[in-house]
Amino acid sequence: MIFFLKNQICARLAELFHFLFIKDRGMKKSTLTLGVIAALGAAWVGGAWYTGKVAEEEFVHQVNLVNKDLSQSADSLGLDIRFDHVSFERGLFSSKTKYDILVAELENPSKTWTLPFEGTLYHGPLPLNQLSHFNFMPSLFSSVDLITKNETTAPWFEATKGKTPITVTTFVDYNQSGSSHVDLVPFEAVMEEGTLAVNGLDMKLGFKRDGVNKLDFALNKLQYSEPDKNASVEFNDLKIDAEYQRIPEWTYLSTGKQSLSGGAVKFNAIDSEGKNNHVEFKNWKVDFDTVRKDNILDSGAKIVFNGISVRDFDLGDLTIDMALNHVDGETFNQLIQVYNESAKQQHDELTDEEVQITKKFIDTQPQFILNPTLSNKAGKLASNLDISMASADFENAIGQGKIFRLFNHFIFKMDANKEALIEEAATVLQLDRLDDKEQATKVATEQVNLGVKNGVQQGILVEDGKSVKLDLVLEKGELKLNGNVIPEEQVASMLFLMVMSMGQ
Repeated sequence: MIFFLKNQICARLAELFHFLFIKDRGMKKSTLTLGVIAALGAAWVGGAWYTGKVAEEEFVHQVNLVNKDLSQSADSLGLDIRFDHVSFERGLFSSKTKYDILVAELENPSKTWTLPFEGTLYHGPLPLNQLSHFNFMPSLFSSVDLITKNETTAPWFEATKGKTPITVTTFVDYNQSGSSHVDLVPFEAVMEEGTLAVNGLDMKLGFKRDGVNKLDFALNKLQYSEPDKNASVEFNDLKIDAEYQRIPEWTYLSTGKQSLSGGAVKFNAIDSEGKNNHVEFKNWKVDFDTVRKDNILDSGAKIVFNGISVRDFDLGDLTIDMALNHVDGETFNQLIQVYNESAKQQHDELTDEEVQITKKFIDTQPQFILNPTLSNKAGKLASNLDISMASADFENAIGQGKIFRLFNHFIFKMDANKEALIEEAATVLQLDRLDDKEQATKVATEQVNLGVKNGVQQGILVEDGKSVKLDLVLEKGELKLNGNVIPEEQVASMLFLMVMSMGQ
C-alpha cells in the first residue's frame, strides 16, 4: 500500500510539473534549460556573495589562531613571529588579501624582518580558480597567496631570478577545515656573511576550525656556508610527519604523534687551534607520542642516530628512549605558561612564581624515564634512569634526613661492555690529543682498567670480566647499591656536601 501511494504521488508531481512549465505555457525545452541555467547562475552568485562574507570572518579567525600558536612556539626560540597589517578587500567572486609576516628578536625588537604577502581568495561554492582546473568540488573558498618584493625579500627574488619565491595555495571546505600547500622555488642566496641554498621543499598544513592539526614536510637539502670562516651547516632529506589533537582547556598542550627524520646533518667549523671540526649525524629519526587519559598525559620520545662522527672518527650509534608519564595536564599547562611569560621578562634567576609552580608540578608525582644506549663496533654502553617523584619538599626532607620520601621510586642502572668502553675512550683520546690509534687504545685500556678497579674497590661498580655494571635502586624504603643497602643518613650527607660545593 505504501509503495502504491509513493508511486501515485510521484506521478502526480510529474504531471503538475509538465502542466506548469511545458504544456499550458508553451515553454520549449531550450527555454526551460535556460531557466535552469539562470537559476543555477543566480544560486552561484548568491552562494559566492554568502561564502565571501563567511570567508572574511574565517580569514580573520584563522589569522588570530595562527598568531596565538606562533606566539607560543616562537617564544622558546627567542623570536617574535606574527601576522600583521592584515587587510581583506571583499568582491563578489573573489577578494584581495594582504598581510605581513613579521619576524623579530625578543632581545632586539628593533631588528625585524618583514615578509609581505598578497593573495586572491576565491569564494565558493565553485571557486573560479578551481573551475579553471576542472575541479568541480564545492568548497567554502580557496586562495592563492604570493610573497612580494620589499627590502627584506629583494635578495630572495634575485636568487630565484625573478620568480615568486613562495606560493601558498589554500582550500577550505564547508566544515571549515582544509589544507594549505606551500611551494618554494629552489634558490641560492648570498647573505650578509654567507650563502644559503634550499631546494626540494614540499610542505602541506592541515587545519580545522580550531587551528592546525597536521603537518607534512619534506626538504631535500638546506645548506648555509660562510666561506671566509670555512664554516657550514647542511641538512639532507629532512621530513616531518605530525598530527595534533588540541586540548581546548590546556592552551599549551596537545596529543598526537609526531615524527622527524633525515639523512646526514653536517657541521663544519675551524676551532681556536685551526683544526677543522667536522661533525656528522647520519640517518637520524625522532618520534614523539602523547596520549591523554582523563586529566593525565603520558608522553614518550625515541631519538635514533645511525652513526655519529667527529673529524671522521666514528663514535658509534646512539639511541635515546625518553618518557614523561603521569603528568597532570592542568598543572603542566600552568608551568609552561609561567615560564613562557617569565622568559619575556629575561630574568637571570627563578622568580617566586616559577619556584612555586615547579614545586606544585613535582607534587603531582610525574615520572621521568631516560634510557640512552651507545653502540660501537666493540659492543654497547647502556644506562637506565627511572624516577617517580612523590614530593617537592626538598628542604624538610634533607633537613630531617628523609631523602627517600621524595620519591615513589628511583632506579639508576648502567651496563657497559668493557671493550666498548675502551673503544669509545680511545676514540675520544684520538680526538683530544693522540692521533695514533694503537697508542690511544693502549692509554684508554690503562685508564678504563684503573677506573673500573677503583670503582669495584669502593663498591660502586661490579665487574664480571666482560662488562661493568652499576645498580642503584630504591626498594621498599631502602636504597640499594649493587644489592647493598646505603643508609639514608649517608645519602643526606652526600647531598649536603654536593649542594655546599656547588654554592662555592
